[in-house]
Amino acid sequence: MRQFLFAAVALSGLSLGSAADILIEAESFEDRGGWKLDTQFIEIMGSPYLLAHGLGNPVEDASTTIEVSEAGTYHVWVRTKNWIEKFDEHANTDTAPGTFKLAVGGTELEPTFGISGKDWAWHEGGTIDLTEGQTSLALRDLTGFGGRCDAILLTTRADYTPDNSSEILPAWRRTLMGLSEEPIDEGSFDVVFVGGGYGGMCGAISAARMGLKVALIQNRPVLGGNGSSEIRVWAKGNTPPGLYPIGDIVREVEDHAKASPGTAEEFGDEKKHRIVSAEANISLFLNHH
Repeated sequence: MRQFLFAAVALSGLSLGSAADILIEAESFEDRGGWKLDTQFIEIMGSPYLLAHGLGNPVEDASTTIEVSEAGTYHVWVRTKNWIEKFDEHANTDTAPGTFKLAVGGTELEPTFGISGKDWAWHEGGTIDLTEGQTSLALRDLTGFGGRCDAILLTTRADYTPDNSSEILPAWRRTLMGLSEEPIDEGSFDVVFVGGGYGGMCGAISAARMGLKVALIQNRPVLGGNGSSEIRVWAKGNTPPGLYPIGDIVREVEDHAKASPGTAEEFGDEKKHRIVSAEANISLFLNHH
């Protein structure tokens, strides 16, 4: 069988600064607080981002620490959007649901983010004076209704506007994060499954048990797709045991939730992960795109 050379890019960044520019990918925050990693729209806007999904209750701050190598006045940029503006052209500060603030070194900046722009864009955050050494950043959700933060840029260049390309991890971001242009070589595989829902997960197990070397790539932290704790759609179906081998594998990994949606625990994320990880022929890449 033809073998494929596979390379994967992890969905977690580093915050690494040059003398005048510091780029912080939101997904690299040390403590996400109540903010969640969202990887569903990388093909559209180029990156994972943090989402404040509190069902109307502001979530806990996401926080991290950065290293400032050069003291000075930094201009702040935040990449975000007003996610309802495409539905309501009159959406404004009063109606935007996903607003949030940014605090740098404990000082909350004046602008409110997430109030304008139906598309992802860099929004100015004003300026702040920073001394050399470590300083803190915090994302402060104001509404609990879907605030979104892709990245933060601090720069000493007053006339600089960040590139708003939605290309996946563009070169300038790679440079500031110290990432190589060359993808990581993860070796050769007989078959690669992209997506760790029931189809990809059970297909990977089946192929592995037939002796194939398998890569299973899932852009979420858990397996199961709609049948995971994140979505909570229960597994149903009455295929008789033994009729189709793949159906028997579904029975191994399925949940036994009493309702759809049920509780997170009922959907057995840990069980799915344990069964897949037990297959020696599967290389599992969670949180990868």
